[in-house]
Amino acid sequence: MEITVAKSLVINAPEFYADWAFVAWLDRDVPKFMWHRPGDTPSEWTDVVVLVDPSLNGEGSDQDMPRDIWDRIVGACRQKFLPGGGNHIAVRITNLS
Repeated sequence: MEITVAKSLVINAPEFYADWAFVAWLDRDVPKFMWHRPGDTPSEWTDVVVLVDPSLNGEGSDQDMPRDIWDRIVGACRQKFLPGGGNHIAVRITNLS
């Protein structure tokens, strides 16, 4: 077993889940790290985790989501972390009012 400590953020953004383009991205038949069931109305249990490249150059596992939302996620990572390091930054996006 190998254990690595990694960087992560939790972003509570109910406004993302109110954006039809973001919900359409959630519902697409492409694997994601999430608790949302495609077709269901987003709820407080609709968390999704995305991975941001540690270089903070804007790349990541889910950069195909709506550009404005992805840019906000990457911008939050840039505020909290310096570029570099080995592991992607895990960002959990919650939907808590």
